[in-house]
Amino acid sequence: MINYKDDSKIIIFCPPRKVTGGPEALHQLADRLDKIGVKNVFMHYIPKRRNAKAKNYSVYKTQEIDSVEDHPDTILIIPESMTFLIKKYPLSQKVVWWLSVDFYKILMDYRIRKQSFFSKLFYQQKDKEYYFEPLPNVFHWAQSHRSSVYLKQQGIPESQIDYVCDYINPSFTADINVIKKDLSDRKVLYNPKKGKEEISLLIKSSPELNWVPIENMNAEQIKEIMSKSLLYVDFGENPGRDKMLRESVSQDCCIISGKNGSSAYYEDLMIPDEYKFNFRSEKIPVILNKMQCVFDNYSLHILNFKTYKNVVLNEETVFENKLKEIFRKDIYEK
Repeated sequence: MINYKDDSKIIIFCPPRKVTGGPEALHQLADRLDKIGVKNVFMHYIPKRRNAKAKNYSVYKTQEIDSVEDHPDTILIIPESMTFLIKKYPLSQKVVWWLSVDFYKILMDYRIRKQSFFSKLFYQQKDKEYYFEPLPNVFHWAQSHRSSVYLKQQGIPESQIDYVCDYINPSFTADINVIKKDLSDRKVLYNPKKGKEEISLLIKSSPELNWVPIENMNAEQIKEIMSKSLLYVDFGENPGRDKMLRESVSQDCCIISGKNGSSAYYEDLMIPDEYKFNFRSEKIPVILNKMQCVFDNYSLHILNFKTYKNVVLNEETVFENKLKEIFRKDIYEK
């Protein structure tokens, strides 16, 4: 795997001002490496912007760097959305962190379509983009089991894949022993940016239910509403291990989901199959009936989510231990 030295520079590429799961994971990485004593860790935002670090990530300790030196001792952490950087820095060690398989496919297609006819006369897109060629200094981190399956399908050997999953915002894991549910509170929480068509059909078919979108809220506000609610519903694509699913189970919400993306894998969404549905319009009555069962017998159903909750609550520790294994080998050699 990567060859880390005490004087290596670790540069984490990140889009500026984005407040989504991927950029938060990249800031968590920089913060946690600093906490375990790894030096010379920098964020590098592209495209360059003033105030590139979103305010939401002020809880994470980071430092920025404006330029990148291509050197064999430099370690570049590249999100899957920026694989075009791999061939730009041929000497450096590169780690592609696969936080979203679907986002990679969308952006790759976009870059190829955007390439002008004029530029095609002078170079081929394959000379600029990375197409899973067997390059000796390119390694991969899979954020989800689904990502690791995808990488193996592309011919990446298992020896070049490591499993590195981020964790939910620490505010969700504070005071988890004082969660008190109002069993009469029958709100149905959902992310309005995901599974729009499916959620819309469910809402139209259940006017008696109080569907509450989680939007325009910070972490504390999301935690508050989840801690009071009984059910979170998700029929999104889930290209990686979804943050909001993990946040909801940390607050003792039962979950009903689709089987899209990583949700299809038990390793990524560790809930019994009875709460997962391949969405079809004729399945709507079955899904709504399951939701009603959860409301009527919440105390019984929530027991089925203990395994997933325990995994989520332990993710921060697992994340730190994995980084120590990769970057602080001296800890294990003593």
